[in-house]
Amino acid sequence: MKEFNEFGEPVEEPKKKKFGFFSSYMKDGKGVEKDDVITKYDFLSFFKLYGRRFVKLIWVNALYIVGNFPVFFFLLALSGMFSNIGVAPASEVFPVVNGIHIASGEASASFAALLGIHGQMAPVYANTVVTYILYGLSALFIVTFGPVNAACTYIVRNLVKGEPVFMWEDFKMTIKTSWKQSLPMGILDLVMMGLCSWALYMYYFNYEHYYIMFYSMLLVFMLYAFMRFYIYTIMVTFELKFHQIIKNAAIFSILGFGRNLVLFFGCVMLVLLSFWLATLFVPLGVISLFLFLFSGCAYMGMYAAWPKIQKIMIDPYYKKSEQEN
Repeated sequence: MKEFNEFGEPVEEPKKKKFGFFSSYMKDGKGVEKDDVITKYDFLSFFKLYGRRFVKLIWVNALYIVGNFPVFFFLLALSGMFSNIGVAPASEVFPVVNGIHIASGEASASFAALLGIHGQMAPVYANTVVTYILYGLSALFIVTFGPVNAACTYIVRNLVKGEPVFMWEDFKMTIKTSWKQSLPMGILDLVMMGLCSWALYMYYFNYEHYYIMFYSMLLVFMLYAFMRFYIYTIMVTFELKFHQIIKNAAIFSILGFGRNLVLFFGCVMLVLLSFWLATLFVPLGVISLFLFLFSGCAYMGMYAAWPKIQKIMIDPYYKKSEQEN
């Protein structure tokens, strides 16, 4: 039955919203609870806040994965589904063993066992046109990496601060407003991580000659990891130029060295946990990757960065404004 107001006009019933993937986070919620706002970022509060924000951090992890969708093209190319499959000897010793077998006609039981070990065949995948297209599409990761990192950093920052969060709307809004800085920053970020990883790899396998360079590069890599805690946070919080963001992030990486170091090892332990779960049972590793790995590292980085940024860059500004008023 229709309802009528005091003027005799029919009252329209509100239309029901269709269910969407992020629908539960696009509507007004209950607001921020008192326990979600913390003023002391200590060891105990870290776990309390993480427990209260765990469900939303799972959604942030999903945004990291969905936003960087070109990675799926790369995995699809590596899967071999669109490659030409052949077979080849799995052992490098096979040509020698097989040559001896053909030349001498050796047919003893021991030689047959040796041939059985080194004569096994393995599949070989040859790239096709479709495979190269998939690799080309996966290169779009260079474009998505920075903006997606900035958008997810904005959401995690609000979760740590205790501010209201609207997942999908905040995600889209931050990409739209910060892409001019986050896009080149993401490219620079990938280049830096790639160069640091390659240098560590080369120095490690030439450790006897370059052990000093290995430990020096390890320190550089760790300091840059500290800077990554601050780069995207400063970008989505302040209106600064590109070089100012990098400069302030470098300063904060030193000022908060102790706190950064603890949370850095926390990120390393979380990554190692995912690898360990994958060695036990591959689906467990995949589940950890899709549920909490990226958002967990982002949360640790924000928990390390935000108190320092608030103390040094935000609180003095408001104190100065109050004194001027």
